[in-house]
Amino acid sequence: MAKALKFDKYFPPELYANYVYGKNYHDLFIESVDRFYKKMDHHLYIAGQPGVGKTYSAEAIAENYPDVYLLMLKGKMSPWAFIKTIAVNVYLLKDTDTKLAVFIDDMNHIFKANSDFLDMFKIAMDKKSGDRIEYNTSLGSQLASCEDFETEAIEYWKSQIPNRTGFVVPFNDKVKFIFTMNTPLPGKQEMDKLEVGSEKWIKLNNRAAIRSRVKYENLTMDKNSYWGWISYVVWDKKDTMCEGATIDQRYEMLTWLWDNWDVVSETSLRFVEEQMWDIMKEFPKKVDYRTRWEKLKG
Repeated sequence: MAKALKFDKYFPPELYANYVYGKNYHDLFIESVDRFYKKMDHHLYIAGQPGVGKTYSAEAIAENYPDVYLLMLKGKMSPWAFIKTIAVNVYLLKDTDTKLAVFIDDMNHIFKANSDFLDMFKIAMDKKSGDRIEYNTSLGSQLASCEDFETEAIEYWKSQIPNRTGFVVPFNDKVKFIFTMNTPLPGKQEMDKLEVGSEKWIKLNNRAAIRSRVKYENLTMDKNSYWGWISYVVWDKKDTMCEGATIDQRYEMLTWLWDNWDVVSETSLRFVEEQMWDIMKEFPKKVDYRTRWEKLKG
């Protein structure tokens, strides 16, 4: 039975080559995320197609590190709500050995909410002059609207530098950020093609400044490598991916996905598990699930 599990016994050499490449790509990514939690000496930015497993991997690997608290932030936030959340969590952990990993899932929402976030992150992630979050506006009515535990944290940080406007939350090398985004950050080659000062240059230059301050993982892949990544996870991670599927069913899903890659509505691990596998479970006869898979095109 063990021999039957080998990918190359089921698939032709060219698809096995994709599988190997995808597996290597996947393993290097997992190694990078694991190193982030193990060392907590850098910020991490993960770009890649939707449904590749960015969020799942970051959350799952964090569970192996009890000395790191993972703070998940999703959706749109105002700068005040963000700083208030950071202030409270750093305050609660300040007398412990626990480090704080702030996971901003889909940074597009942050960018859309307020461009002030860019300057905030530049300061927070600068190794020489940063490693802190600053709030440089008078608190006024904002403090009055806080919950008691929020007020306690903010008043503590304000008391550390009582004569300044706002407050500062120092990280003391115990706070690092993880960002995910579906689109890659611009590199030097892309920036060099743009007219300096143009609207697009300004927009991308701000994001390029983020890239220079993080460990950058770009998971944007072509068809061969991405199908290889998906096939590795579907084929090898049978306890967590498409749970209950037989080897023949996994083979059927992967070959159909490869044959229809250019016409399906989505290509992702999520698509395989939540669309293809769900249909196959409910309609196990080939004629039934194949008919319904056809509706996934377009």
